[in-house]
Amino acid sequence: MACINLRVMCGNGAAMYSVDLAQISTPISDRTSNGATARVLTMLAVYLAVTLLAGLAIDLWAPNRLSLHLTGHSLVVSDLHQHIVRRGLEVLVLFPALFLVETALTGWRDSSLRHLIVQCSPSTRSDIACWVLTKTGAMHFMILGFSLGVALISGVWIHDRIAAFAGGMPSVATWPLWAQLPLLYLVYSFFDYWNHRLDHSNLFWPLHRFHHAADDFCILTAGRVHPALFTGIVSVVPAVALGAAPDALIDLAILISIQRQVIHSRIDSNFGWIGRWVFQSPVHHRLHHVLDISVQPVGHFSLAPIWDHLFGTWRGEADQTLPIGVAAPYRHGAWLWPDLWRDYCDFWRRCWRLVTRQPRLPEPTSIPS
Repeated sequence: MACINLRVMCGNGAAMYSVDLAQISTPISDRTSNGATARVLTMLAVYLAVTLLAGLAIDLWAPNRLSLHLTGHSLVVSDLHQHIVRRGLEVLVLFPALFLVETALTGWRDSSLRHLIVQCSPSTRSDIACWVLTKTGAMHFMILGFSLGVALISGVWIHDRIAAFAGGMPSVATWPLWAQLPLLYLVYSFFDYWNHRLDHSNLFWPLHRFHHAADDFCILTAGRVHPALFTGIVSVVPAVALGAAPDALIDLAILISIQRQVIHSRIDSNFGWIGRWVFQSPVHHRLHHVLDISVQPVGHFSLAPIWDHLFGTWRGEADQTLPIGVAAPYRHGAWLWPDLWRDYCDFWRRCWRLVTRQPRLPEPTSIPS
């Protein structure tokens, strides 16, 4: 270890002092990191303040009803303020606020923002590409194509068909919002648990493997999904089929979206008893993504850990240092097609082998071309 020795003369005496350079440089490094964290937090706080002020201005001065008259036809949009607030809440407020909270808890060095901007790995570029495709609406058309139209199945349609067949069906739409949301979350998380277990089955694993291929977490990893969402109706349709009010379904969608982003964040916390029973935490979800599954089987499937406890898939504690990923190699990067197509073909090959009762396919050993 490098040291500087100083000999100080004082009258007829002398004193020797030794200064460790490491003890000097470490605080400087910490101060630099803390300064970067403070700057990022300040910018995000200013952004959120401006966004909230803009929302307030819209509420005060923008019209709440819009009428359009084109070629003799009229289009009237009512409750315009509510539409703007609900549509913009997640993207313009909650999404940046999550980066703000994560950076405050982890510091700039370990934040998703630094992971996205400074240390943008090929795997992270895949996360970004999926997020862009989702927010631009392109992913919707990819889902329709890859899922062969299965994604078009509507919970409202199922609710109406069952009601017509049974001569009526109970609906929770008349319940107050505070009563609908907990029920919807409980129902959604229950079916999502089994949806997730199905994703990890031998047949559907190639499609879900694309999500698990991420070699590290950042908030955007939540949107890294294969567009062939054949199993998605298992979790979505039952909640919608309850006949809940549209406002309750929108709030549920926002809640689920934010929770998925939180559990893929880099926050190193298990959330205490809440993370063990109510809402899954980031470290528990990281254990679900663990690379080495030879020690114990995969667990922590549910957004609500109560279902993992009830069905025997609770696997204990972990932390953010746990290596994650899959054994199958991936190209990664912003160009997603090779990885998506390889996994899609792998899925249909497994379907064919299941029908013809052939042995299971092994995991891929080469990078998609």
